[in-house]
Amino acid sequence: MTAEIMLRDHPDGTDHRVIVRHGDPSARAGHEEPGFLDGWGSVTEQLAAAAERQGAR
Repeated sequence: MTAEIMLRDHPDGTDHRVIVRHGDPSARAGHEEPGFLDGWGSVTEQLAAAAERQGAR
């Protein structure tokens, strides 16, 4: 799996985009079943909050 995480300034905080690529459909299914997708939401929210704290300094 390869993940690309992009963070950009946004008037309301931080704009974030995550692109995840899997080698094949079975690898994707193996991550999707246990809730891996929901975990990415938590990770990107934490990264956005950290970026906003850094920008406030």
